[in-house]
Amino acid sequence: MPAYFNLQGSFRKAPHSPSRDTTRQRIKFSDDRVCKSHLLNCCPHDVLSGTRMDLGECLKVHDLALRADYEIASKEQDFFFELDAMDHLQSFIADCDRRTEVSKKRLAETQEEISAEVAAKAEPGP
Repeated sequence: MPAYFNLQGSFRKAPHSPSRDTTRQRIKFSDDRVCKSHLLNCCPHDVLSGTRMDLGECLKVHDLALRADYEIASKEQDFFFELDAMDHLQSFIADCDRRTEVSKKRLAETQEEISAEVAAKAEPGP
């Protein structure tokens, strides 16, 4: 599907169908099921896709047409979705910090084991 169709929002006609896309008719960008981080182009599920920190798919709806609807509507009204996105990102950062601490602890334990093994091999035998 050409990129310019996404810029027309969810009210465009689907190129493969003479009627509007019924999935997009049922949901608005303000719906709780829609990822507010995605609307602001900062969902960590998208940003980190394909990296070592890949989180898999976001459980909320990601739709470029809904993002276009939001961008159009946000010129007239502030929806404060930045607050939702900030909460989402802070939760993600806290999870990353927790994972980092677990990895550091595991690394320290491994280094201690290796040091003990090296010290044991360095001691002269009887």
